[in-house]
Amino acid sequence: MLLLCSLLVASVVIPCFVAPIRWNLATVASASGSFPVAEAAPGKEVSSLTPSGPIVINGRNGAVIQGLKITSTSGDCVRIVNSKNITIQNSEIGPCGGDGVFISGGNGINIFDSYIHPETQSPGCCDHNDGVFALEPANLVIQGNVIAYGEANIVVHGGETVSVIGNFLLNPRGPYPRGQNFQCWTHAGKGAGAHCKNVTVSNNYALSSTDTSKYLYPEDTQDSINFGFTEGALAQNNFIVGGHSKSGCALIADRGGNNVQFLNNRILDSGQCGIGISDGMNQVVDNNKVLIRNPVPGGGNQGIYVWQSYKEKGECGTVKVTNNVTLALKPDGTKSGFWKGRGCDPMTFENNLSGPAAAKLLNSVDQIFAPPLVPPQPKSCVVASPYSTQTSVPACVPSSGAATGQ
Repeated sequence: MLLLCSLLVASVVIPCFVAPIRWNLATVASASGSFPVAEAAPGKEVSSLTPSGPIVINGRNGAVIQGLKITSTSGDCVRIVNSKNITIQNSEIGPCGGDGVFISGGNGINIFDSYIHPETQSPGCCDHNDGVFALEPANLVIQGNVIAYGEANIVVHGGETVSVIGNFLLNPRGPYPRGQNFQCWTHAGKGAGAHCKNVTVSNNYALSSTDTSKYLYPEDTQDSINFGFTEGALAQNNFIVGGHSKSGCALIADRGGNNVQFLNNRILDSGQCGIGISDGMNQVVDNNKVLIRNPVPGGGNQGIYVWQSYKEKGECGTVKVTNNVTLALKPDGTKSGFWKGRGCDPMTFENNLSGPAAAKLLNSVDQIFAPPLVPPQPKSCVVASPYSTQTSVPACVPSSGAATGQ
């Protein structure tokens, strides 16, 4: 894979020009030979997207990639390095030998209405095979995608103003310590690198399932949505289902995560923990519904916990837990819902129902925890994927693969 100031599409290099350029892969194909067309396996649809090899965008200002099926046998499918105002949309990315989309630096990167599935099992930690891995981006938007089978599905290190909206996030494969549907963290050890700032994760459907009759690979989820070394985060209106980690939560304010808000989320059968506050200052947990019927032997098995779990340089306090309904079954059949450990004071705990008191309110599982359509909030059109069911906007129309840029 080459790192160029130009766009590399289907192994064809388009050189840099000062004036804006517009081109399509049909034109490129006529000059450089035909693209291979994959035959469909029985029961599989033939993609109408234009096949492409790995793409590298380096030092560019302004480019749109759309209508492509991008694959790689080694290395990342898409690399975006020190670039601005780049959009990927209406494309399929995967399988990939590395990350689906790798982003380093840059500003104004958008990933819309695409199916991203790297699938390669990572040999170990960390971030070799994520769906999207972004290192210190600014103004990153990921919306309306289906992202599946990554080491983690989305990982951001040190991003500033990050929005992850209306995606379907499926079965991260790990291995530990990866296995997140979304994580914000820092790239340097012990929080020495840039922290994430101003992060919004809303209206996503995050599913972790071990059912290989429905999905290609089983989940190995740790925390489904994790905020560590983050200054200001909002997780709102997400539907989070599944998980069986002994230490993971559906939502967690992790080490060095401050000013984190968990609002109006629905969490179902996430294993040993629904929502965790384990560190950080000025945390808010409000109006969430948590029902966990799959306790994990050896886990804490709580709907919500507040506990300063980091002894070394940890700081936790001013926590508000209000208006939540939580029920978690323990392996012995008893019902719990909330646990307060050491630290994280002062804590406000008001108008919550937990344990047996919450059982009646959470009894109508099919209504309260009805899953959204996939993906929950497209940007412009419904991505073509094996899991898409959304009908609120038209399906993305396959067209000749194209890119525009300058």
